[in-house]
Amino acid sequence: MLFTQLILSLGGAVFSHAAAAPTRCSPSFITKPDLIGGSILNLQANEVHNYSAVSLAPGTNNGGRYTINFCNVTVTYTHPGWNDTVNTQVWLPLDDWNGRFQGLGGGGYATGFGSIYLTYAVAQGYSSASTDGGFATGATVIPTDLSWALSSKGNVNWFLFENYASKATNDMAIIGKQITNSYYGKAAKYSYFTGCSGGGRQGLMMAQTFPDAFDGILAISPAINLETFIPAGYWPEQVMNQNKYYPSPCEVEGFTKAAVKACDRMDGVEDGIISDPDICNFTAYSFVGQNFTCNGIRHSLTASGAQVVDAAWSGSGKEGWFGVNKDAAISSYYVPTTCSGNGSCHSSGAPLFGKWVSNLVAKDSDFAINNMTDAAFFKALHASTAQYSSFVGNVESDLSSFKANGGKMITWHGLADEAIPPNGTIKYYEEVLKNDPEAQDFYRFFEAPGVAHCYGGLGPIPNGAISQLVAWVEKDDAPATLHATNGNNNTARDLCPYPLQQKYAGGDARKPASFVCARRA
Repeated sequence: MLFTQLILSLGGAVFSHAAAAPTRCSPSFITKPDLIGGSILNLQANEVHNYSAVSLAPGTNNGGRYTINFCNVTVTYTHPGWNDTVNTQVWLPLDDWNGRFQGLGGGGYATGFGSIYLTYAVAQGYSSASTDGGFATGATVIPTDLSWALSSKGNVNWFLFENYASKATNDMAIIGKQITNSYYGKAAKYSYFTGCSGGGRQGLMMAQTFPDAFDGILAISPAINLETFIPAGYWPEQVMNQNKYYPSPCEVEGFTKAAVKACDRMDGVEDGIISDPDICNFTAYSFVGQNFTCNGIRHSLTASGAQVVDAAWSGSGKEGWFGVNKDAAISSYYVPTTCSGNGSCHSSGAPLFGKWVSNLVAKDSDFAINNMTDAAFFKALHASTAQYSSFVGNVESDLSSFKANGGKMITWHGLADEAIPPNGTIKYYEEVLKNDPEAQDFYRFFEAPGVAHCYGGLGPIPNGAISQLVAWVEKDDAPATLHATNGNNNTARDLCPYPLQQKYAGGDARKPASFVCARRA
C-alpha cells in the first residue's frame, strides 16, 4: 500500500518550459471541463519540454528515467458546499499520442502519486490524469498521513473522505477525458484505469460504481475491505503491546525463513517461494527453539515472538480478517520493530494501521492507541466496519453494468504481499464468480506467487499486464495467462487465471515452460 521508499527516491526532475508563444496548450485554447456537482476554480496549462524523472507504472518493477514533452494541465475545482479544493493533473503528449486516455490511482492514504506514474504513462503515449483528492499528496508526502480526515477532534471530514473513497477518482476520469478531447480536438478512442493497492481499490470501485467510465481497468493488489483489513492489521501490534514483548527484526525474519524452509518444496520446486499457501499449515509455534543469527550472534526463536508472528499470519480470527501469507516480509507493516544498541526493541506503532484507528475510529490523532485492551481493539474493529464499509469496502460482486458496457478488467495480487492479505481479493473474486459464473468473459484474477506488495519479492511480476489488458479491450484477445518477468535470478513464469493454479511440471524453474495452470487440489 505504501510506496514510501520509492517516492522518497524519485528526485532529480528537470523542467524546461517552452517560450510563452500562444499554443493550443493554453487556458485560452482548452475548454474548462463540465463537472456535475463541481465548480471549476482555475485551469492552468503550459507546454513542458525535456522533463526528466524516474517513473514506473503501477504494479511494475521495471521503471526507469524517462524524458518527455507534454502539455501540463492542472484543473482546480471545488464541490460547492464542501469547502474543498481539488487539483487534477492531466498530462498530454505533445507528439505521438496513442489515442488512449489513462487514469492513474494512488496508494496508502493518497488518491494519486502525480509525476511518479504520470511520467511513465506519457512516455508510453497516453494522455494521463492523477488527482490529489483535495488533500496533500505526492512525492513529498508519506501516504500514511490521515490528519486530513479530521476537520477537528471528534469530527470526520466526510467531504474529504468521500473524495478519497470515490468522488475525486470519478471526477478525474470526467475531467481527464474532457481535457483530452479539447486539447487534441477528438476524444480518446479508449480509456483505461491503472492502480495498485489503494489504486487497485479505486479501480474496482470505478467498475462497481461508475461502470461506464473506463473501457479497461487494471486493479492490482486492491485495498478492498479497507475498513476491516486496515484496523485488523493492527492486531500484531496489539499483541506486542499487551505482552510487552517486541521481537527483533532478526527474530521476525527468522520465523519467515523457517516457514519458507518448511513449505517451499511442497509445491515441487525449491525457489524460496510458497506457491500454494493453503498447504503450508505450520504455525509460528512450530518453529520455537530453532536458531537464527542476528549481527553474528546466535539466538533461538521464542514463544513470545511466535505469538506476535502468528498474529500476523493468522489474522485477528473470527472477529477480524485474514492474515498475510508466511513468505511475506511482515516486518514492513505488521511487526515494524527496531532495536537499540543494548538489545532492547520497540515498535514504530504500525502507522499504516494505527493511524486509521486513531484518526477514523477514535477520531483523535493523539489517541493513546498503545494502551487499548483487547476488548477495546475488537470494539474499534467493529466500529470501523460499521462506519466505513459503505465508503471503502468496494466489494459489490454484481458487475453486470460494467459487463454490459463492454468493460474488461484484470486483477492480480502477489501471494507474498506484506501489506494487504491476498485472501481478501480471492474471497471477493469468488463472490463475483458466484454472482456470474461467466465473469471470466470480462474479468480475470491472477495470483502471483512470491510477489510482494505491488512489486518486489522473489516472484516474477506481470509488468506487461496493461498491454495484455489493451489487447483484450481492443482486439478481444483475452489473457489466458499473465506473462510475468523480472523475478529472482531472472525468473519468468505465466500467472494463471483463478481458480486455476500455477503448478511446477519439471525442468528449469526460471522458465515459464516449466509450469502449467492446473485445477486446485
